Parts: sequence; structure tokens; C-alpha cells
Amino acid sequence: MNNIFSTLYRTRIKVTKDSTTIINLSLLFTIVSALLAIWLVVIGAVVALLLGYRFSIQKNAPEFTGDLKEIVEDAGDNVKEVVRNFTGKDE
Repeated sequence: MNNIFSTLYRTRIKVTKDSTTIINLSLLFTIVSALLAIWLVVIGAVVALLLGYRFSIQKNAPEFTGDLKEIVEDAGDNVKEVVRNFTGKDE
């Protein structure tokens, strides 16, 4: 199961205009977004295509080859640190 999530995370959907990357999202995030608000994903994609943006899929993106479990744990630690700094409380 972890392998499926890791593969979905490393597979990236890129939106570019000319040679500039506008959006670089994981397929995992895209699927969750589509499940929560398909209308927003479809409208956004249609508008982007009409404005001349190009979509591409990159499998096993080298920038995102780390272990998904470590990435999630690091993100959780970062959120805890931000909350701690914002509230001024130590655990």
C-alpha cells in the first residue's frame, strides 16, 4: 500500500507556459482534489488550456524520490513547529 502512495507522490503533473513551470503537483494530490471538487479541477484545466498552458506527466520525478513516510513525518514536524512558534507554547 505504501508503494502505491509513493508512486502516486513521485508521479508529477506539470503545467508549463513556454519554459516556465507554473504548477508541479503530485498525482496523489490531483486525485484527492478531483475527488473533493471535480468541478474545480475540470474548470481549472479547461481555463489553463484556453490560456495556452501545457500539461505533462513526469514519472519518478528525481526531485521527489525520498521516502514518503519520512516526507510526511517531516511535514508534520514542520506544522508542529509553526504552531508552536505561532502560539508561543512549548510542549
